[in-house]
Amino acid sequence: MSVYKLVCPACSKPMRIRTSDGQTPCFRSIYYQCTDLVCGATFTGSMTIDFELSPSGLERPLIKLPVAPAVERMNAMRNLRDPNAQPDLLDQLEATA
Repeated sequence: MSVYKLVCPACSKPMRIRTSDGQTPCFRSIYYQCTDLVCGATFTGSMTIDFELSPSGLERPLIKLPVAPAVERMNAMRNLRDPNAQPDLLDQLEATA
C-alpha cells in the first residue's frame, strides 16, 4: 500500500490531515496540521478526482468521469497501428484480463 507523506511547507516536518469535508463525490476540502508543536501551522487544500483511467465494472456507476487525455491518446495510437505489424505484448495481456 502506498501512503502519501504530507510535509509542512513551513518547517518540513510531517503533517496530518485534521479533517476533510466532502463537497461533491469528486471534490474534498482538506484541513492540514503540522505535527511539530513549535511550528503548529495549519493549512487548507483540496483533493479532486478529475479523470477516469479505466472504466468501472459496475453496470450503472454513480458517476461517469471523462477519460484521461493520455488514455485517449494511447487508444488512438493503437487504432492507427498497422494491423499486419508485430503484436504488442501489452495488447496480449490486456486481451486476457
